[in-house]
Amino acid sequence: MERPSLLEHQPTHVSRRAWLTLTVLLLLSIAAPLNQSKVPPILPILMETWGLPVGRAGLLMSVFAVTGLLLALPAGFIFHRVGYRGTGVLAGGSIALGAALGALSPSIAVLLLGRVIEGIGTGFVAVMAPAVIAPWFPQRRGIALGIWAIWVPVGLLTMLLLAPALASWGGWRSVWWFGCGYAVLTTLLFLLLVRPASTPSQAGTIPATQRPAAVGATLRNPTIWWLGAAFACYCIAVFAVGTFLPTYIYTVRGMALAQAARLTSLTSLMSILSGPAGGVISDRIGSRKRVYLFGLVAAAVILPLTGAANLSLLIVLIAAQGLFLSVTPPNIFAAAVETGRETGGSGLAMAVVMMGQNAGVLIGPLLFGALAESPGGWGLAFASLPVICLLGVLAGAQARVG
Repeated sequence: MERPSLLEHQPTHVSRRAWLTLTVLLLLSIAAPLNQSKVPPILPILMETWGLPVGRAGLLMSVFAVTGLLLALPAGFIFHRVGYRGTGVLAGGSIALGAALGALSPSIAVLLLGRVIEGIGTGFVAVMAPAVIAPWFPQRRGIALGIWAIWVPVGLLTMLLLAPALASWGGWRSVWWFGCGYAVLTTLLFLLLVRPASTPSQAGTIPATQRPAAVGATLRNPTIWWLGAAFACYCIAVFAVGTFLPTYIYTVRGMALAQAARLTSLTSLMSILSGPAGGVISDRIGSRKRVYLFGLVAAAVILPLTGAANLSLLIVLIAAQGLFLSVTPPNIFAAAVETGRETGGSGLAMAVVMMGQNAGVLIGPLLFGALAESPGGWGLAFASLPVICLLGVLAGAQARVG
């Protein structure tokens, strides 16, 4: 009974440190999607530079996820073994190293290797950040992780707006150097400013390293795997469209590449608003599941229409993607962290969800690109999306969360 009293007597201190921790971890996390999403806005330039067809061009996005997929679960163990600082350095350092290697690449093979190394950092930051943030916000975890969840749309929006300008100014390699510099800067901020919640008791969690049985208990929980499967389906659909939509608008609609990138940035802009809102809503109604299922159902409706709409409706649908679909990630993250807390394995729970994310990022662009190159063309590619999203609904419905 002493613990609530302790927290009540220190609200100002905890609040300032909590928000500082959230802000810096958000900035560091943005380095991952910022580097991941530097490809779509300048994909036609990269295709021309390296002589890539549409299907093979999808590798530039999908290969990023290979390492993240393979290392997602080990990243959870590594986080609990080396701690938040070691994991943060691995995250930011890998992103910076991969981006620098890509900027210096003499061949497409080296460029792809750099993308793999960048993917290592994404896997680590996605496991570490929410596990460090969540204990600081025991009563407002939904809004905290909702704010953190804008790391993806902010990174994507930044590159959609900056990458075409950087590429026209200094070539595509300048885009890679920008991503490298950002990763270095935010890693330094992380080392200087981020601290974990002061004690396990205050955080309301017990590190998995102190409870060996927690590892098995967390990984045996089917809810964690259902959440990972639901998020995999979500990411297959969303990253497929996110990768190829600028190219689709450029090639099929005849819009200038920079203008196409700005148009697709509407999704990210709306996501920055709807992600935190999704966290607020789930906190208030007391249900993560209802909110993330809503986003998956909305994806099943909105995404396929994007490929059939005229230009005016296309603008509305692109904005709607960000407004309605982006409530899903923060609520899956919150559900995973809360489920993992029951056994002291929040980091491992997030690792499973990140396996789903990286599987989606890997499969989505490759599948969509292959379908776009098939006799069915773009129409078949867009028509595949509702099936994938509805599979995500079925998986998410199986999770035993509020």
